Amino acid sequence: MMARGTLAVWGALALASCAGAVESSKLEDGARRTVPVPICLKPLPRHGSIGVMATLKPEDYWSTLLPSFDASAGTVDRTSADCSGRQLLGGPELLQVEGPRTGPVKVGEGDATVTPGPDGFKIVWLRTHRLTGGDAAGLLALMRAKEAYAEVYAVGMHRANPARTRFAFERLGPEILVTATDEGCTGVKPNQPCETMLTAYLMRSGELVPGARFAIDRIMYGPAAGVSGNAQYRLTAAPVFQERSIRVVEQIVVRDAAQGEIRKSDLERTFSLSNRSAFVASTESLWSQVTGGGKAPPASPAPPPPPPPAR
Repeated sequence: MMARGTLAVWGALALASCAGAVESSKLEDGARRTVPVPICLKPLPRHGSIGVMATLKPEDYWSTLLPSFDASAGTVDRTSADCSGRQLLGGPELLQVEGPRTGPVKVGEGDATVTPGPDGFKIVWLRTHRLTGGDAAGLLALMRAKEAYAEVYAVGMHRANPARTRFAFERLGPEILVTATDEGCTGVKPNQPCETMLTAYLMRSGELVPGARFAIDRIMYGPAAGVSGNAQYRLTAAPVFQERSIRVVEQIVVRDAAQGEIRKSDLERTFSLSNRSAFVASTESLWSQVTGGGKAPPASPAPPPPPPPAR
């Protein structure tokens, strides 16, 4: 009887141990998906006691992401590789660069945008190329400083107008998303068309790749049925970031020259993450449905003239 009781106790303990191991494995797997693995590490000088996170200086972002950065001269060789060894600064999308396309280029604090995120994450945009039309381009990275190292998790390229671009850190459950919003409609003059576009970058094998791009504000002027002159078509959209998808609620309001509302349309659509590599939209944008893909629909034809009075 004692032997049987002992075996039962040991069996129960073994089962509990296995269950605990399985649960621990699940938690560790979840942590790996939630906490990204760095692709680049750079040692940082310790400025405080043990356990205190390092503070990155402006030049640290440049030297971490672009090892060719010359701190004394304040220059970067645009033909050099990034910290992961990839040649991102020589892509064909940068052919419109102003000035020399190769060799060192002068950079300064005004060429870097650093946006803080949760848990010490930093979204860093280092602009090395000035392009026609006021745009700039350069490395876009997600990184953060730890106690003794600067860690880089993903690097990509971003092109936009620096004066109207803002970045944000989002999560789709365990997935990390970096969003870039080009505020093209901020401060727009009356009767001028505009659009504000949001680009969602996914982290894939150490790269920031654009997974979706859609308008969150858009204004256009054109004819509308029952309106003399041009009407204003305005789309506004509110993205909601949720588990493995982005839900976008779109609305278009058509107004006459006196800003009187003529009609309003609403649509909810979803960008679902497909194979962890891109988003697939559930339907086309309300803008395309209402305006026919970018151009305001033609005004309704004028009614035929009344028949001549009978004699």
